[in-house]
Amino acid sequence: MADDFDKPRRPPAPSWQPQRGERLFEFLRGHDRYLCELRDHGETYGVEAQLWKNEELFYSRGFDPRLDRTRTPRELAIAWANAERKHLETGGV
Repeated sequence: MADDFDKPRRPPAPSWQPQRGERLFEFLRGHDRYLCELRDHGETYGVEAQLWKNEELFYSRGFDPRLDRTRTPRELAIAWANAERKHLETGGV
């Protein structure tokens, strides 16, 4: 039995589309625009918090269920993002 890969006239695979995250906050500091998005990667992989600076990924951090049994990955990601925002707003890099 042949897979679709072996078929000479198989339809092309749909192109990959980036998923938009859930916007948590956005602010300006000087001439720089900061944006934080949360991306949910499912129960196994948890939530990723992405920090963007002027439309470029500045840094990100992932939070999975193994980190803390008392809080959800989403709660951990929001707490981390708010702490990073405080740090950036007060002049941190």
